[in-house]
Amino acid sequence: MNYSTLYRKIFLAIALVFIAQYSFGQITSNPNHSLYEIDKKLKSGDKNAFFEIAPYFDSQKELTERFAYNHISATTEAQVARRIVEVNSIFTNEEVRLNDSISSQVFLNFINANLEKITYSEYAGAFLITPLESRTVKIMFRNITDKKKSTLKKENKAILKSLDNTEIKTLTNQRNPKVLLIVASELYKERNWLNTISRYNENSKCIQYIKLLQILTDCEIAVEGYYSKMTWHIEEDFSHIAALNLLCYFSANYTKFVWNEKKRAFENNEIEIQPIWKENALFQLLGSKSDSKALGAFTELTTCNPTRVIELADEYERADIEENYAIPTFPYRFLKQLVVLTEYCNNNEIDFVGSTQLKSAINKLGKKLSFTERRNLENYLINNLTLEEITAFEYWALINEKSWGLTHSAGRILDVFYSKNWDKLLSDEKQLNCYLKKSALFNRLGIIGICNKYLAKFSNSPQNVLIRLENIQTLDEDIKRQIEKILSMNNSDTSQKKNETISWTGNDEYEVKDLEKQLMNLTKNRTKSEEADKAISKLLSQISYDQIPTALNLIEDFPFQSKWEKYSFMQRDWGFFMAGDFDKKKTRTKFLKLYSKFSEYELYAYYLDKAGIDYKTNDKLDFDKIYELLKYNVVTAFVGGGNSKKDNEVYSLVKLLELTFDTTLGFPKKLCSSNNMYACYSDKRAKAWRNYFIDNNLLKKQHNEPISFSYE
Repeated sequence: MNYSTLYRKIFLAIALVFIAQYSFGQITSNPNHSLYEIDKKLKSGDKNAFFEIAPYFDSQKELTERFAYNHISATTEAQVARRIVEVNSIFTNEEVRLNDSISSQVFLNFINANLEKITYSEYAGAFLITPLESRTVKIMFRNITDKKKSTLKKENKAILKSLDNTEIKTLTNQRNPKVLLIVASELYKERNWLNTISRYNENSKCIQYIKLLQILTDCEIAVEGYYSKMTWHIEEDFSHIAALNLLCYFSANYTKFVWNEKKRAFENNEIEIQPIWKENALFQLLGSKSDSKALGAFTELTTCNPTRVIELADEYERADIEENYAIPTFPYRFLKQLVVLTEYCNNNEIDFVGSTQLKSAINKLGKKLSFTERRNLENYLINNLTLEEITAFEYWALINEKSWGLTHSAGRILDVFYSKNWDKLLSDEKQLNCYLKKSALFNRLGIIGICNKYLAKFSNSPQNVLIRLENIQTLDEDIKRQIEKILSMNNSDTSQKKNETISWTGNDEYEVKDLEKQLMNLTKNRTKSEEADKAISKLLSQISYDQIPTALNLIEDFPFQSKWEKYSFMQRDWGFFMAGDFDKKKTRTKFLKLYSKFSEYELYAYYLDKAGIDYKTNDKLDFDKIYELLKYNVVTAFVGGGNSKKDNEVYSLVKLLELTFDTTLGFPKKLCSSNNMYACYSDKRAKAWRNYFIDNNLLKKQHNEPISFSYE
């Protein structure tokens, strides 16, 4: 699923709760309640109904409403009464504030004092005191891109047909500017459907009305919307405020628009129409159904005018505009940082594009590779990239954030590269400043990953490094702030925390007695249900190493019918990352053959050797090599990556150490009792074993490089 879409839906679900209590909607529960009869009267223009609804403003009697999108709201009569009045009136805040504290008496006093002034607006479908045309509205107009203009021209007839409004069609044919008022009126009346998912569909009436206004005026229009922010995307505004402001504007100004036959649109000589930039057209392409067009537009935008890109990114982010899945998860946040990065690079002669060979390697990391192929390519880049090339690597990894294979590989490459090249970085002022700048920009991407941890490499910096930073002369505010953070970080208590295990059910120790009997009872009826799958998964997560063959044989013919993964315990609980796909019969057969042939130590060593892991010298465990592997190879993604880590070979190495030294250092005997849960990682164990090496003088080399991002 597109995570941007997922977050958007989560936001929508939360928003619906707000709407249910404070805005408008269609109620299907308790339809005979007297409040809803009063609602009908208000909708028909009967202002005496205000007297009927006023007493409910003090009622705390509970009421349940069911709104569109299957949202059920437990509320009170007072809240419903206020909502009904809000739906059916557009009184200004200066006239009355319909907040939670307004009482029946206060509302009645308001109605009695203004009864003669209160009128019903057919255009708004609501009561008001201040006429629509008398309200002050901020409004802006800008040109439409050629591509969008061409699309609107093709859709014109279909839009008019879909709206099926005789008055709009007649006024359009007559070239009567009143059509602008009617379209704005109909748009505002759509507020009653604000809490239905159809409002956000590309064919919703709200979107069609806005498109029609763009066709009729040959312009895009912006008015104030939610939080008093100007929005060019009125149809996307969460509240009804933007649509109301648009209606107010055309109520006062529609007569100033005159038909221009040559342009085939209405024009108003009193308005100033803003020109459009190439950035406008590129932003519109971010929603293209073509992955290549969307990603191409995104990439080009990163090198455009920073002021324009940031302004448009804010505009699109506020409106929550749908984008193509291929571009980064939070495209507008990414653009605001990347466009600053490219400008910084251009101003400081730093290459962010890279060579053809580098881009080819990055592209390969985004493809499906075997563990050995991926590790070899990662190591090649770690050993061959230079400080002059690393920004280009980061740039393209950010552009292609949606590639999980790439972003996890990038996390490991950058982690190891910066540690191995740390002294070179510190001695190169241009690259050091760039690193500090990137640490600020990447942290503002608003996404998980090591992108937020660049300053961690400065932890426990020696005094000469801190002096080096203090002496940097720069006008860049980002760099100044990052230096201040580093100095503050190194002046605080940096004592390392003790190794701790995370307390959760995946770390519990279990002992399964009568495994064969329990599994046979669960599988004998061949019941195909999610509950059966869950029960079996739970039991499998609790077995010991000696019980693996029994478990595999007994579940062989039992078909899982749900989302639960039948064999996930083999990797998540035991770390057999190189054994292959356990869903395949040949993988299971080969594994059981190896299991019967090797001891536990030998089996883990076999898979480490198969993966090409360099952890021995002269067939003996090399603790210095293992130290480095433990330090860097529980991999956190550079950006995104679903908050998951790649445990890789680390658990297998830990298991060899546990068997060699006959201790688990206080951890459970197995990696995890996952029960189909994720988050079974070896980072805590790896850190504990690295400390064990140090405490027991098992290392022959100094390991003074900066800490890993993953262990920050």
